[in-house]
Amino acid sequence: MKIRNFLSKQTVFINDQIKKFIPAGIPEKLFKAMEYSLSAGGKRIRPILVIESAKAVGKEDINDIIDIAVATEFIHTYSLIHDDLPAMDDDDLRRGKPTCHKVFGDAIAILAGDGLQGYAYEIISNNNKVKPEILLKVIKILSNGTGVYGMVAGQAADILHEKENSFNDIDFIHLHKTAKFIQSCCMIGGILGEATEDEIKILEIYGRNIGLAFQIQDDILDEIGDEKKLGKKTKKDREKNKLTYPSVYGLEESKKIAKEYIDEAVKEIKKLKNPDILIEIAEFIINREV
Repeated sequence: MKIRNFLSKQTVFINDQIKKFIPAGIPEKLFKAMEYSLSAGGKRIRPILVIESAKAVGKEDINDIIDIAVATEFIHTYSLIHDDLPAMDDDDLRRGKPTCHKVFGDAIAILAGDGLQGYAYEIISNNNKVKPEILLKVIKILSNGTGVYGMVAGQAADILHEKENSFNDIDFIHLHKTAKFIQSCCMIGGILGEATEDEIKILEIYGRNIGLAFQIQDDILDEIGDEKKLGKKTKKDREKNKLTYPSVYGLEESKKIAKEYIDEAVKEIKKLKNPDILIEIAEFIINREV
C-alpha cells in the first residue's frame, strides 16, 4: 500500500466528516473563527490513528466511532490556535494561511480555541452508539493526554524554557507536548475496538513512540524543512530559544533517535491482529516533509 496515497484519501474523508460537526451560532464571529481554523487543512493524523487503531484490534465497522475520531481533531485545532498566539509561539502563518488571531484578533482566537476544546467533549458525549462506560474511558484517556498531565503541561514547560530558561527537561516537553495526545488517540481507538488490556498496552507503547518521533521530526523540519511545503517560517525554534532535539543532540543524532523510536513502535505494533497500516504510518512519520 502506498501510504501517502492512503493518508491523502483518509484526510479527505476526515475533512468531509469534520464539516458535519462544525458548530454554528452567535456571536457569528466566534463560530467563523472556529470554522476557519478547522478548515485550514492538515494531516489529520490523530483522527486517522483513532480509526486505524480500532481496525488494528479487529473492528470492522467504524461508522459508530467517526464522531469521536473527529473530536480529536477539534482538540488538536484548539491547541494550534493557542500555540500560534503572540504570548505562545507568535506565528503569523499556519499551513500557508494567516493564523486565527491574525484574522479574528487575539481574544476571539482564544475563545475559538476554548470553544473547540469544549465542543469536542460534547461531540463525544453525544455519541449514542458506543456504550456509556466505554465513552467514559475515552474521555478519561483523552482528557489526561491533552490536559494538565499531558499536552498542557508540555506546552507550559516549553514556554518556561523559552521565556525563563527555567525548564530544561526535553524528554518531558516532547512526551507531554506531543506524544501523550498521539498516544491517547491510539489507546482510545483500541478501547473503541473493544481491545484487551494487553492490546491497549501495545497501542499505548506504539503511540508514545511514534509521538516522540513525530515531535523530533517537527524539530528537524524546523531546521531543514522547505518553508513553502511547511506553510510557515522555519528556524523559529532556534530564534526563540526552544528546547529541541537538534539543539541538544544535533541533526544527525536526532534523526537516529527518531528512527529508534519508530523501530520500537513497529516492533510493538506487530503483536496486533491487523498492524500493517499502523506500521506504515509509523514509517511515514519520519519520512514526511510537512
